[in-house]
Amino acid sequence: MKINKKELIFIIAITLIALVLRLINIENSKLWIDELYCFDIASKSGVPEILKTVFLKDLHAPLFFIILHFWIKCFGNTDPALLALPIIFSTFSIPAGYFIGKKLFDARTGVLFSILCAFSALEIAYAQELKFYSLLPLLGLISTYFFLQLTRTFDMKKALWLLITNITIIYTFNAGVFFVMSEFAAGFVYLLLKRRENLKTFLYTFLLTGIFYLPYLYFQIKTMLGLNKSVCTLFDIFHFDLGFVFTLAQNFFTPCLVNLSNNTVNYTPLNTIKDTGAAGFLFYIVFFMLTLLYGVFAALKKKDEKVILIISVLVLFITVLISLALLHIIPLVTRYTLLVHLMALLIAAYGLGTIKNKSLLITTITSIIVISLFNFVFYKDTALFRKASFHYYSARALKAAGADENDIVIMPYFGRFLYKYYDKSTLIDYRSEELLLEPDAFLMQETFNLNEEEYKNPDKSNLKLQTYINSSEPPEKLDKYFYKKYISKMPDKSRLFLIENYNSYIIPANMYKPIASAFNPDEKNLPEIYKSARYALLYTKILYNLETIFKKHLKLVKIYNSQEQDVKIFEFLYEK
Repeated sequence: MKINKKELIFIIAITLIALVLRLINIENSKLWIDELYCFDIASKSGVPEILKTVFLKDLHAPLFFIILHFWIKCFGNTDPALLALPIIFSTFSIPAGYFIGKKLFDARTGVLFSILCAFSALEIAYAQELKFYSLLPLLGLISTYFFLQLTRTFDMKKALWLLITNITIIYTFNAGVFFVMSEFAAGFVYLLLKRRENLKTFLYTFLLTGIFYLPYLYFQIKTMLGLNKSVCTLFDIFHFDLGFVFTLAQNFFTPCLVNLSNNTVNYTPLNTIKDTGAAGFLFYIVFFMLTLLYGVFAALKKKDEKVILIISVLVLFITVLISLALLHIIPLVTRYTLLVHLMALLIAAYGLGTIKNKSLLITTITSIIVISLFNFVFYKDTALFRKASFHYYSARALKAAGADENDIVIMPYFGRFLYKYYDKSTLIDYRSEELLLEPDAFLMQETFNLNEEEYKNPDKSNLKLQTYINSSEPPEKLDKYFYKKYISKMPDKSRLFLIENYNSYIIPANMYKPIASAFNPDEKNLPEIYKSARYALLYTKILYNLETIFKKHLKLVKIYNSQEQDVKIFEFLYEK
């Protein structure tokens, strides 16, 4: 494929612009929970330890953690060095997408795709997150290219590259297998109807992919079967309804991102008016969605077989994920669909390229760029306004308090990751998220006051939670455990710090009893909003337990409140 000087200058320029947008404010970015989770796994001693952790204790595929492991060995574990990896993946999508768009369609499609990708708020957001979500869209785009090539003519090299790319997707993303299955289904029907001579090669390629997937299949099935065996489940947190379709359309096709961490019940794009106002809704949502959706419809109108195949894979993949989410087999949020985001932008770019009026096309693209930049500078949820994680602020507060090796720190919500920013004190390993979400979590028996028979039951979702939530005192077992294990062994005048993160899971004291009495958390088939409330009640009760236990045995000296994050730290003093 030939490339002239003007094209080369353009692709270099737009890639550099994309890189700058992805680097903005990166020096102030600190890792949040999910990123610390990735860092923790990637920091294991070696690949065998990573594989053991992922396959036996985790929900994720292993490849990104292995890549990150070697990245850390080469470039260190400072936050900017870590975040450089996803930024590189995201930035590389621009030139890769340009050449793929040009090869599959024409140069205009490549140019328009590069612009849409470079300024995409969704791509920029996940370029600055230490997870595999910037790698996935790139892999999805590369897979699409070789998939389309293989449906046209047989080529051993392209078949091999499709095989490698799809295996990489499967071992990078635990739902990646559904993308490969969607490609197979769309390609099989197409070849059966149009090009039977290529069907045999196509089947062999995907059969080999399936064979390479088999070692991972057992662990995926085991993980899925265990999702509903804990006190709560991931579905108590990641509630789902069909309003997700509106969330997805907005995040895919506008710069105004919503619900990236979770799904709001019964969400529609009109909800955005509450944040942006009517003018902002027209400015950010309506213009963008109509423009890019017009591109999709214009592409379909061309009746290009490549367009139909791409959209078939995209729609199949999202439909499968939505169906599995409705069946409570997997949770689903926007980031789980990023694998097909650049495919959607590619189709939109091809459709917009059909606009014959050059002035209208330039005006449209210029408007997209200007609105994207305006959003980037002024909208509250962009990288410019990204806050550090509460782990970072907690570490800073501990440092200011002078916490040292004689002191103890307990941070119930993902506290095991605090070492990334502060490792000068003894950390109590008591994890509220594991107590609620893992059927065999450490200290579950003591926390929920279980007898041996209850504790040995593999299905912890049938526990009697009403008694626990309404009890005024912490379980006696838990009190004895903390006193014997930690408090009684503390040196005189040493301190214990309890860190509370006031996120959406903590219910204020004045609201706790009314919510607890509003429903029975032991009931099966609770509505989504009640499941979320049940999780919050249990999480809050765990914190109240700890406060009560430490106030009973220790002297409360001071409470630190972070002004930058909703973090509260209780400082207790031990006196003999």
